[in-house]
Amino acid sequence: MNVFYKVCIVFALIAAMGITAFLPSLSPHSSSGRQAEQNQTSHTISSKEKTPASSSKARPVSWNKPSGGSYPVIGKNEPLWIDVAIKKQKVYIKSGSRTLYTMQASTGLDSSPDTTTPTGTYYIQAERGKWFYSPKYKEGAKYWVSWKNHGEFLFHSVPMNQNKQVLPADAANLGKKDSHGCIHLTVPDAKWVYEHIPYNTKVVIHA
Repeated sequence: MNVFYKVCIVFALIAAMGITAFLPSLSPHSSSGRQAEQNQTSHTISSKEKTPASSSKARPVSWNKPSGGSYPVIGKNEPLWIDVAIKKQKVYIKSGSRTLYTMQASTGLDSSPDTTTPTGTYYIQAERGKWFYSPKYKEGAKYWVSWKNHGEFLFHSVPMNQNKQVLPADAANLGKKDSHGCIHLTVPDAKWVYEHIPYNTKVVIHA
């Protein structure tokens, strides 16, 4: 009988030791559990840190404001010329090699020969005005200045309807290709060109 009890006690101790050894792996507060939690938390933080910030979209150009800040003061004998970069959709007002002012623009859509802004060297022509309206295209614009074909290719404001109201779709595309070949500018920029760029000023238009 005594031997039997001893054998039972031995088996009971072995069983207890086995359960104790197995318990840590079940406990969420065990060292291995804590390590797993730390690894998971570390992975989560690392993933957040590596997530790239969403790129902010470029703000649309405001059609009723100067697109390059305050306008320059032009000297009496300033050697002005205009550099039009189609790829960048920008108009640079230059004096020699210096850029005096940068304007956002919209050149031809290039969807057909009739919607292409011609490249090359031109000169500001005598024709200019404060308003025009084209029944053919059902749009007009303010402050136009001709640089080719005496009234065909112009610098002018963003397009407007016959009531001189800005066409929202075209205004929203300022800074992108949008015209029938003319060069669209904000209303203040077009007014500045109309008032400050003299007859025979060189205009260089390139890709």
